[in-house]
Amino acid sequence: MGIVVSSPRAMLSEEEILELKERSGFSGRQIVRLYSRFCHLDKGDNYKLSREDLERVPELAINPLGSRVLDLFFPTPADGEAETLINFPEFLDLLSIFRKSQPRDGAQLKERKLKFVFDLYDVDKDGSISRKELLHVIEILVGECGDSELLEEIVVRTLVEATGSEDGSITFENFKSVMKAHSVDQNLVAAFH
Repeated sequence: MGIVVSSPRAMLSEEEILELKERSGFSGRQIVRLYSRFCHLDKGDNYKLSREDLERVPELAINPLGSRVLDLFFPTPADGEAETLINFPEFLDLLSIFRKSQPRDGAQLKERKLKFVFDLYDVDKDGSISRKELLHVIEILVGECGDSELLEEIVVRTLVEATGSEDGSITFENFKSVMKAHSVDQNLVAAFH
């Protein structure tokens, strides 16, 4: 059963904060601050955030992968479907990917972070990262100044390291194996004071 916050503009109750702490891993202070930010971003005043609401967040607006991050949070609706909107508990769930790991998290948060980064590259959502997808995301990261031959070399080296072949697609298992050497759980962190 999901958590329902009593009133969109009301202060969170102690009980709600405790439930949200358990669910998200954020401290009570962080939850109160994020709730305030959520209410500020909620321009529709409907206790839900749209993609457009989050596009106004400066940290996302300047991030070259901001649009990809929002694609993961707000999947493109199929014809006839309503736009995806997220409530405060869902907002916390999404942001919890970016919080610092705690000893009680074990490997669970690290796995979520790895899956999130993997999904940033898996543009077509087929469960693997193709050569084309890898190149696309790298081009987003380097912008207009990237040398296409160098970028192609980076893609080939990455594919060979992950799959043993320059023509392979990277599965999540390949991705996790390659990322073991990197501290994604410590590097994919935002400050939530």
